[in-house]
Amino acid sequence: MPTQQPPARRERKKAETRRAIADAALRLFALRGFDAVTVNEVAEAADVSAKTVFNYFPVKEQLFYEHEPLLAGDPAEVVRHRPGGRAAVALRGLLRAKPAGDLALFGRVYRDSDTLRAYGRELFAARERALAESMARTGTGSAAETATGSPAGPPAVPSAGALAGSVTEAGADGMGGLRARILAAAVLGPLRQVWESILLEAAGRVPPAEAVARGVRTLEDAYAVLSSAFEGLEGREPAEGSAALPQPLGEQPRAVRGERPSIRRVAGLAGVSATTVSHTLNGRRPVAEETRRRVLRAIEELGYRPNVLARGLRTSRSQTIGLIIPDITNPFYPALARGLQDVLGPAGYDQIISNTDGVRRAEQAAIEQMIARQVDGLAFAVFHTHAEDLLPVIDAGIPVVRLGGRLAQRGVDVVHSDDEGGAAEATRHLLAQGYRRIAFVCGPAAEGPAAERVAGYRAALAEAGVPAGRALVEHTEFSRAGGAEGVARLLELPEPPDAVLCANDVMAIGALDVAALRGLRVPDDLAVMGFDDIDAAGLVSPGLTTMANPAREIGQATATRLLERLNGTTGEPSTELVIPSRLVRRHSA
Repeated sequence: MPTQQPPARRERKKAETRRAIADAALRLFALRGFDAVTVNEVAEAADVSAKTVFNYFPVKEQLFYEHEPLLAGDPAEVVRHRPGGRAAVALRGLLRAKPAGDLALFGRVYRDSDTLRAYGRELFAARERALAESMARTGTGSAAETATGSPAGPPAVPSAGALAGSVTEAGADGMGGLRARILAAAVLGPLRQVWESILLEAAGRVPPAEAVARGVRTLEDAYAVLSSAFEGLEGREPAEGSAALPQPLGEQPRAVRGERPSIRRVAGLAGVSATTVSHTLNGRRPVAEETRRRVLRAIEELGYRPNVLARGLRTSRSQTIGLIIPDITNPFYPALARGLQDVLGPAGYDQIISNTDGVRRAEQAAIEQMIARQVDGLAFAVFHTHAEDLLPVIDAGIPVVRLGGRLAQRGVDVVHSDDEGGAAEATRHLLAQGYRRIAFVCGPAAEGPAAERVAGYRAALAEAGVPAGRALVEHTEFSRAGGAEGVARLLELPEPPDAVLCANDVMAIGALDVAALRGLRVPDDLAVMGFDDIDAAGLVSPGLTTMANPAREIGQATATRLLERLNGTTGEPSTELVIPSRLVRRHSA
């Protein structure tokens, strides 16, 4: 008769099997991405059956979150009783200051999977419900406070101070459950945003220790700022000076080298509460003049700068605008970014720039990243993105400006140069110079602005009664090498062109390279014309005839439209702004 294993040994064996399955899964996710790996493949890698995998992990996403490195247990477990039937949340128990595992690897897999990001939101929603229920059961006392110590193990979040005030016992005034949900959302909202920002930074090659330290400081500042909201729930304001008495700077807690002074250090030096510092900075509540002067002196002495992300947690603004472009090496796009900054900088906004190489999947991934980083607005130099790709941004309530293409969907503004009219004018200029076999070199699929320019080119030829053969339109990459390859193929035609119009100046410079290699004289043997009028267009030899596409002006107009959307001063559902292009005559055509 077989003997049963002792319970302790059985549980140890189960734990080992569970860990082996999760480890095998993570290795596969790191190699191929979460969405590409099947449960059967995980089972094979762990040398168990698929049924065994499902016994331990009923949902595939749990295989990944088994390795979650930052969260320190369920928030409901850190609710503790206080005298008078009240409860408190020990903030120190929510986030690890030292990750348990490979943070950068976890972040990369998380970043690249829509499924995992959606499951992460569900995970936090479930934690928020559990926290609210736990607080309601205990009578829902104060929102949160810092534990004075922590059990052995990784250091926890540094002191975040108490989110003030007790809330009436559940049921006494019919509001206990509602207040519990408000408090739980206030605790978990900043935690989720900081948790995700740490993952994305670590995935983006920020050293994990630096990403965690920055997130910990942000969370501390966020909870300090949010304390005023909880005071508002109870209708009371702490007396000024209720925090630590003013102390000489030398007696303040020493900051780590390179660490930004926190709002709590400012409060300690000024002898006021962190809430009073917040009110001094945002001006939402009156502060006595003497107190205001003390706070400003402390800010100046410590070199304090408000934490933008912590402020965003309170205002629901990140003060950032996303810019997605196809080729950062093309001088047109840095000029466009400069135009955005001309307007956004004075308004207090920063830019996040993402380069896609004009690849649709990369454009889609960039959109997802911008949503994850919670940008306030998005400017998109569109090439292959379709209308449905922008739906997640629209659904998230993020204003979008497309840089190019036609006005195609509600909720998306368009700012662009007159691509079709400019290409038509360029073609007419070549026709006026006597060229009749005019070719066009454009992007891989002639989408976005390139499609507009091809349409203008064809329209001008048709207007002049000149044939526009399919062989004369060459699709290639939007680069110098792409322009060179496209023109080289055109020159191999039985009847080569006598003029070439390129979709941008960088491609046109590649056309000049090929002409020089083949000993062709420009413009006598082959005329070359570009589009954009970048600085290099006037430096090459011969000087490039082109259509000026005012990149900086387009950037300024785009930023202005985004700010109008953010400030609610534009009521139309969608708008289109066309910036005229103009002919620049040089010697290549």
